[in-house]
Amino acid sequence: MKARRTSWAALALALIAGAALGYVFARFIGLMTNLPLLGTTYAASAILLLLGVAVLIMGLTVRRYVKGTLKYMDPGRAFLTLASAKALAIGGSFLAGWFAGQLIEIASKAQASFFRHALITCAVAAVVSLLDAACGIAVEKWCQLPPPGGKKGEKKSPRQTDPGAQAA
Repeated sequence: MKARRTSWAALALALIAGAALGYVFARFIGLMTNLPLLGTTYAASAILLLLGVAVLIMGLTVRRYVKGTLKYMDPGRAFLTLASAKALAIGGSFLAGWFAGQLIEIASKAQASFFRHALITCAVAAVVSLLDAACGIAVEKWCQLPPPGGKKGEKKSPRQTDPGAQAA
Protein backbone atom coordinates (compact mmCIF):
# COMPACT_ATOMS: atom_id res chain seq x y z
CA MET A 1 0.00 0.00 0.00
CA LYS A 2 1.44 3.33 -1.04
CA ALA A 3 1.18 6.16 1.47
CA ARG A 4 -0.04 9.48 0.10
CA ARG A 5 1.75 12.68 1.00
CA THR A 6 -0.09 15.36 2.90
CA SER A 7 -1.40 17.86 0.38
CA TRP A 8 -0.62 21.54 0.45
CA ALA A 9 -4.35 22.20 0.51
CA ALA A 10 -4.70 20.29 3.78
CA LEU A 11 -1.82 22.24 5.29
CA ALA A 12 -3.29 25.56 4.11
CA LEU A 13 -6.71 24.59 5.44
CA ALA A 14 -5.20 23.70 8.83
CA LEU A 15 -3.37 27.03 8.91
CA ILE A 16 -6.51 29.01 8.02
CA ALA A 17 -8.69 27.08 10.46
CA GLY A 18 -6.13 27.59 13.21
CA ALA A 19 -5.93 31.32 12.52
CA ALA A 20 -9.70 31.70 12.51
CA LEU A 21 -10.17 29.71 15.70
CA GLY A 22 -7.25 31.42 17.44
CA TYR A 23 -8.62 34.85 16.61
CA VAL A 24 -12.19 33.98 17.60
CA PHE A 25 -11.04 32.35 20.83
CA ALA A 26 -8.84 35.31 21.80
CA ARG A 27 -11.65 37.73 20.96
CA PHE A 28 -14.26 35.66 22.83
CA ILE A 29 -12.13 35.37 25.97
CA GLY A 30 -11.43 39.12 25.88
CA LEU A 31 -15.11 40.04 25.50
CA MET A 32 -16.65 37.51 27.86
CA THR A 33 -14.26 37.73 30.78
CA ASN A 34 -12.91 41.24 30.25
CA LEU A 35 -9.47 39.71 30.73
CA PRO A 36 -6.94 39.42 27.95
CA LEU A 37 -5.74 36.13 26.58
CA LEU A 38 -2.41 35.36 28.17
CA GLY A 39 -0.67 34.15 25.02
CA THR A 40 1.64 31.23 25.69
CA THR A 41 4.88 30.43 27.45
CA TYR A 42 8.40 29.91 26.23
CA ALA A 43 8.25 26.43 27.74
CA ALA A 44 5.45 25.49 25.35
CA SER A 45 7.55 26.69 22.43
CA ALA A 46 10.52 24.70 23.70
CA ILE A 47 8.38 21.55 23.96
CA LEU A 48 7.09 22.08 20.42
CA LEU A 49 10.67 22.51 19.22
CA LEU A 50 11.77 19.30 20.98
CA LEU A 51 8.86 17.46 19.39
CA GLY A 52 9.99 18.59 15.95
CA VAL A 53 13.58 17.54 16.67
CA ALA A 54 12.40 14.11 17.86
CA VAL A 55 10.44 13.50 14.66
CA LEU A 56 13.41 14.75 12.63
CA ILE A 57 15.70 12.24 14.35
CA MET A 58 13.20 9.44 13.72
CA GLY A 59 13.04 10.54 10.09
CA LEU A 60 16.81 10.44 9.69
CA THR A 61 16.76 6.75 10.62
CA VAL A 62 14.14 6.02 7.96
CA ARG A 63 16.09 8.10 5.46
CA ARG A 64 19.22 6.03 6.13
CA TYR A 65 17.19 2.88 5.48
CA VAL A 66 15.68 4.21 2.24
CA LYS A 67 19.12 5.26 0.98
CA GLY A 68 20.50 1.81 1.81
CA THR A 69 23.01 2.66 4.55
CA LEU A 70 20.88 0.95 7.19
CA LYS A 71 20.36 -2.76 6.49
CA TYR A 72 17.16 -3.41 8.46
CA MET A 73 14.32 -1.32 9.82
CA ASP A 74 11.28 -2.45 11.73
CA PRO A 75 8.21 -1.69 9.56
CA GLY A 76 6.26 -0.62 12.65
CA ARG A 77 8.88 1.99 13.47
CA ALA A 78 8.83 3.25 9.88
CA PHE A 79 5.04 3.55 10.01
CA LEU A 80 5.18 5.36 13.36
CA THR A 81 7.69 7.80 11.89
CA LEU A 82 5.48 8.48 8.87
CA ALA A 83 2.37 8.91 11.02
CA SER A 84 4.24 11.25 13.38
CA ALA A 85 5.50 13.30 10.44
CA LYS A 86 1.99 13.68 9.01
CA ALA A 87 0.62 14.69 12.40
CA LEU A 88 3.45 17.15 12.94
CA ALA A 89 2.93 18.75 9.53
CA ILE A 90 -0.80 19.28 10.00
CA GLY A 91 -0.59 20.05 13.72
CA GLY A 92 2.25 22.50 13.21
CA SER A 93 0.26 24.28 10.50
CA PHE A 94 -2.80 24.47 12.73
CA LEU A 95 -0.84 25.77 15.72
CA ALA A 96 0.98 28.33 13.59
CA GLY A 97 -2.43 29.61 12.52
CA TRP A 98 -3.72 29.49 16.09
CA PHE A 99 -0.91 31.67 17.38
CA ALA A 100 -1.10 33.95 14.34
CA GLY A 101 -4.81 34.46 15.04
CA GLN A 102 -4.00 35.45 18.61
CA LEU A 103 -1.29 37.78 17.31
CA ILE A 104 -3.84 39.54 15.12
CA GLU A 105 -6.20 40.00 18.06
CA ILE A 106 -3.63 41.40 20.51
CA ALA A 107 -1.52 43.39 18.01
CA SER A 108 -3.62 46.52 18.49
CA LYS A 109 -2.88 46.48 22.23
CA ALA A 110 0.91 46.13 21.92
CA GLN A 111 1.59 49.47 23.66
CA ALA A 112 1.13 47.90 27.09
CA SER A 113 4.11 45.85 28.28
CA PHE A 114 1.93 42.89 29.24
CA PHE A 115 0.49 42.66 25.73
CA ARG A 116 3.93 43.17 24.22
CA HIS A 117 5.15 40.11 26.15
CA ALA A 118 2.12 38.08 24.99
CA LEU A 119 2.76 39.26 21.44
CA ILE A 120 6.39 38.10 21.58
CA THR A 121 5.56 34.71 23.07
CA CYS A 122 2.83 34.10 20.48
CA ALA A 123 5.20 35.13 17.67
CA VAL A 124 7.88 32.73 18.94
CA ALA A 125 5.31 29.93 19.20
CA ALA A 126 4.02 30.64 15.68
CA VAL A 127 7.54 30.47 14.22
CA VAL A 128 8.32 27.25 16.10
CA SER A 129 5.04 25.76 14.90
CA LEU A 130 5.94 26.63 11.30
CA LEU A 131 9.32 24.96 11.83
CA ASP A 132 7.50 21.89 13.14
CA ALA A 133 5.32 21.82 10.03
CA ALA A 134 8.42 22.07 7.84
CA CYS A 135 10.07 19.22 9.77
CA GLY A 136 6.96 17.10 9.31
CA ILE A 137 6.90 17.76 5.56
CA ALA A 138 10.61 16.93 5.24
CA VAL A 139 10.34 13.69 7.22
CA GLU A 140 7.26 12.67 5.28
CA LYS A 141 9.25 13.09 2.07
CA TRP A 142 12.14 11.07 3.50
CA CYS A 143 9.75 8.20 4.24
CA GLN A 144 8.88 7.71 0.58
CA LEU A 145 10.47 4.75 -1.15
CA PRO A 146 11.72 5.07 -4.70
CA PRO A 147 9.46 3.58 -7.39
CA PRO A 148 9.79 -0.20 -7.89
CA GLY A 149 11.48 0.26 -11.26
CA GLY A 150 13.80 2.92 -9.88
CA LYS A 151 14.95 5.94 -11.83
CA LYS A 152 16.18 5.52 -15.37
CA GLY A 153 19.60 3.95 -15.45
CA GLU A 154 19.48 2.71 -11.83
CA LYS A 155 19.86 -0.92 -10.84
CA LYS A 156 17.06 -2.42 -8.81
CA SER A 157 18.10 -2.93 -5.19
CA PRO A 158 16.84 -5.87 -3.12
CA ARG A 159 15.09 -3.39 -0.83
CA GLN A 160 12.80 -2.26 -3.67
CA THR A 161 11.53 -5.80 -4.24
CA ASP A 162 11.06 -6.57 -0.52
CA PRO A 163 7.31 -6.39 0.25
CA GLY A 164 8.03 -5.65 3.92
CA ALA A 165 9.95 -2.53 2.94
CA GLN A 166 6.80 -0.87 1.58
CA ALA A 167 5.85 0.20 5.13
CA ALA A 168 8.55 2.85 5.08
